[in-house]
Amino acid sequence: MQQGQSRPRRSGSRYPEKRDDTVYGKRLSRNGGSAQDERTFRENRYARPSQDNRTTRESRYARPSQDNRISWESRYARPSQDNRTTRESRYVRPSQDGRMSRRKKKKHGSPQGRGVLLLLLAVVLVAACGGGLFYFLSRQKVPKVSVDLTILDSPYAVLVDGPTGQVLASKGGGDRIYPASMTKILTVYTAIRHLDNLDQTVTLSYDYFDSLYENDASRAGFEPGEEASIRDLLYGAMLPSGAECCMELSIQAAGSQEGMVELMNQEAERLGLSDSHFSNVTGLHDENLYSTPEDIAKLLRAALENDTFYEIFTTHSYTVAPSAVHPEGFTFWSTMFKNMTEETVNGGEILGGKTGYTQEAGHCLASMARVNDRSYVLVTAGAAENPSTELYHINDAFLAYNQIAGEE
Repeated sequence: MQQGQSRPRRSGSRYPEKRDDTVYGKRLSRNGGSAQDERTFRENRYARPSQDNRTTRESRYARPSQDNRISWESRYARPSQDNRTTRESRYVRPSQDGRMSRRKKKKHGSPQGRGVLLLLLAVVLVAACGGGLFYFLSRQKVPKVSVDLTILDSPYAVLVDGPTGQVLASKGGGDRIYPASMTKILTVYTAIRHLDNLDQTVTLSYDYFDSLYENDASRAGFEPGEEASIRDLLYGAMLPSGAECCMELSIQAAGSQEGMVELMNQEAERLGLSDSHFSNVTGLHDENLYSTPEDIAKLLRAALENDTFYEIFTTHSYTVAPSAVHPEGFTFWSTMFKNMTEETVNGGEILGGKTGYTQEAGHCLASMARVNDRSYVLVTAGAAENPSTELYHINDAFLAYNQIAGEE
């Protein structure tokens, strides 16, 4: 094409509906179709899909039907109860029956071996029970002793078997006596039972010392206003028979001597002291302060079951810690042991004792000894009133205890 010449313009419209039918008619006729066919073709090509076609296309992307969902979900759904039961049963703990079955498979040895083991066990049990029974019966069996208390200087005496409390010999053992300082056995025992902290430090009161001086009461050596522990006072009341210790223990345990006396009489009733009454804590003479040798023996047996009392009662001497009044402390001795050259008796020894004396009561002694591995309690009272004969009640103890070993 030469420059400057224009391209021939095509006839007809750009869009089918505006094109010249004659032009397209010619093309269609060459292709073997009419103009009407051309329009129909083009309308079908761009027309909206029919309902059937839409259904076909939508079915490709539509949500699965209920049946399809059931089929699809069944592939990934949680196992049913039956399936879970089947799977879980593979890992669950065996049932009781299963365990029993498995246990039955274990070997327990031969019947003969089990029989021998049971026989040995039976022999051991019989031996243990027999030994315990023998020990119990031996302790409950009262030894046959023949002790003559008439040879004693003391007009009142009783010998009691320690384990059983049975009276083995008596000389006016049920008669009333004035117990004098044997009263302090009950004072100390009551204080131990009613005071919790035995290591508590207290200050001795000034209130009762004047009365003790006036009555010439025995003292351990503590001074008014001095500090001491409760334990110091317990030893001071028992070993040197200190009246000031008894008075301070009364204040600490019951608030006053009167309150302590009430507690002591309650303890006496509890222990079955049927013919005893206490009116003070020191044992100073009073008509309303009385007991019997048998009651004192019963009291001592009960008190000795208390470990603290036993330790105090069997001690020879005790040293008090230093205080402002006694910078170096001081030591006191048992009024019984300090008058004995030895403690041994035939087959044993005297382990402890509490002496007592007033003019009305005479010399008294409540003691405990172990002879042939058995304990005995002896109470004597009313020995010669002369203080210069103070060893008579101790001699009586040796006379009585020495008779036990040869006869048991």
